[in-house]
Amino acid sequence: MRANTWRFLILLLPFHGLTGQDSLRLISSIPASGLDKASQDTYGNLYISDTKGNINKFDSTGKFLLNYSPQKLGTVTLLEAANTVRIFVFYRDFQEYVALERFLGPQPNSLLDPDQIGFGRLATMSSEYNLWVIDEATFSLKKYDRQFNKVLYQTALELLLDPRDYDITFLREYQNNLYVSDRNSGVLVFDVFGSYKKKIPFKGIDFFSFQDEEMYYTLRDTLHFFHLYLFSTRSIPLPQGTKYRRVFVYNRKLYGIKPDGIDIYELPRK
Repeated sequence: MRANTWRFLILLLPFHGLTGQDSLRLISSIPASGLDKASQDTYGNLYISDTKGNINKFDSTGKFLLNYSPQKLGTVTLLEAANTVRIFVFYRDFQEYVALERFLGPQPNSLLDPDQIGFGRLATMSSEYNLWVIDEATFSLKKYDRQFNKVLYQTALELLLDPRDYDITFLREYQNNLYVSDRNSGVLVFDVFGSYKKKIPFKGIDFFSFQDEEMYYTLRDTLHFFHLYLFSTRSIPLPQGTKYRRVFVYNRKLYGIKPDGIDIYELPRK
């Protein structure tokens, strides 16, 4: 009953937008080529992969800082820098991952053990440096101990998602919860043991991030914010036709990542 009431409250929430003098103000545009996945650390630095798997680090002003070139070319499936100490990179095609330090020094890649993880669709790092993995072979969420090479917790997904019609696009741990977006049904929320808690009914999401106690994501040229505990919402229209691959918010600035560069805007005040 409580879960149904929670979902009902979200659907009734007012959706506030910003217009006119509250619009974004473009500060700078940094040209680049072949940009793909991206993440941002707690200092506002951006980590952006290109279509060849190279990873470039930029500071919060858009200044290029560092580059990481992998030993073999491959598309990055998921890039996560929120931990700051370890930059996590997952390559689904190779079933490999690497945990880089913040200076992007070369590190050996690690393979997902097929005996423990049948086939990892997505993977990300947990707060204690283990892995969260969506295993397509068993259609389950697994928490995997990297040091001892064993699965700590496993949660079946067939009762939460339709095995014939799902599209899991992203996952990230935040404030002792794991958030998993499925384009067709919404964002599933699990605790640190992998136990299912609830679903946030926002469909069509490719990527999301967090600022303080808000989750934010883009949909149809609009940046949406959702308060994780008050369930309030707000939105900021993005410039039409920009089609950013990733959008980040840091220190009253908005960063739009597109294949040919980075746009930096000043955010309107709330």
